[in-house]
Amino acid sequence: MHGKDGVVRTWRQSSSPVESAGRWGVVIALLAILIAQPAAAQGTLAEHLERALALDADSRGIEAQREAERARGALARSPVPGSFALQGSARVDTRGPREAFEADIELGAPLWLPGQRGAVGNTVTRNVDAEQRRLGLRRLEVAGLLREGWWDAALRRAETRLARDRVATGRDIVRDVERRYAQGEVPLPDLLLAQNELVAAELNLAQAEAAETQSLAAYRTLTGGAAPSEAVERPAPRGEHPALLAAQAAVAAAEAQVRLVAVTPMDNPELSGFMRNQQGDMTEQGVSFGLRLRVPLPSEARNAPRRANAQAALTRATAQLAQFQRITDAAVSRAEAALRASEQARRLARQRLSLANQQLEIANRGYRAGEITLFDLVRVRQIQIDAASAAAQTEVSAGLARARLNQALGALPR
Repeated sequence: MHGKDGVVRTWRQSSSPVESAGRWGVVIALLAILIAQPAAAQGTLAEHLERALALDADSRGIEAQREAERARGALARSPVPGSFALQGSARVDTRGPREAFEADIELGAPLWLPGQRGAVGNTVTRNVDAEQRRLGLRRLEVAGLLREGWWDAALRRAETRLARDRVATGRDIVRDVERRYAQGEVPLPDLLLAQNELVAAELNLAQAEAAETQSLAAYRTLTGGAAPSEAVERPAPRGEHPALLAAQAAVAAAEAQVRLVAVTPMDNPELSGFMRNQQGDMTEQGVSFGLRLRVPLPSEARNAPRRANAQAALTRATAQLAQFQRITDAAVSRAEAALRASEQARRLARQRLSLANQQLEIANRGYRAGEITLFDLVRVRQIQIDAASAAAQTEVSAGLARARLNQALGALPR
């Protein structure tokens, strides 16, 4: 009595073979309650999301790219936009090193252009933020995969439960008909009909169990072995959508790159200091010191492609931001409409199931009184089975519609 199987076993033991066909209404009534109860042992969807992200290659790749962008911050903190360079040379003439000798040693480094260092630091900050926003968007994408798998498993689980109870009811009916056939109360066609219905129920159960196994295997692949429970996702408030945040961050990163290109019209100048030692029969003797400055000149051949690429990236990012805004708004509208439709379908399916239950009760009484044949009872029972299946499907569809609305709103599982 403390579990789902206990409820079904106790219920079966308290029913007569023919009356067991009316259990389907109670199954669906219990099903709505059971689906709404979380299975703590399986973990929550939010916990499964963390497990899936730890296994997701795209998420790990984005994290690595974020750290790579963050590492570029060392350049912005450096006193020079590159590396120091040390070079030297030595020279003698044909008379030998004792007669004439010259040696140079030089230490140089590139120089920051005006505003370039701050622009580089700004691109690092913006790129790191863009990767972080991309990671948030990937979290939502993985959450969408889990939500779909979560509710597909819930549907397959519900179908398996219904199929098992259909088999149990079919077996009860077969035992009752076999007993009555042995007593000469029913003809052979009735027995064959009951046995045929049982075989059909067993076939349906085998198919349902196979579909459930496949669904659970697909979900466990995403989570590294965790199976979904039966918790219903709560409505989520509307907030900043990760797709829009990622697009806005991409625009900011592209703008930072445009500014960097603007303050870097030429390659970095280079300043170096050198020391020269001259010995022997030479015009100048002794040690001397000096400075060298190398200043590359700007050219349109260098700058035009850089400006074009930076502006193209900004144009693309801006267009994607506007596109994502339209897409997210449309997705929310569709999801809200789908949720309203699923809730209406659920109400109608429950109403249909209630009518089918009443119809089955009447058919059961008629069969026991000898007013209808077993064929008529089986036909009514099939109508009730279809109604029960539709009710179970609409229960799951309503939960999936709620999850899809949360997905469209950009809300992560909580």
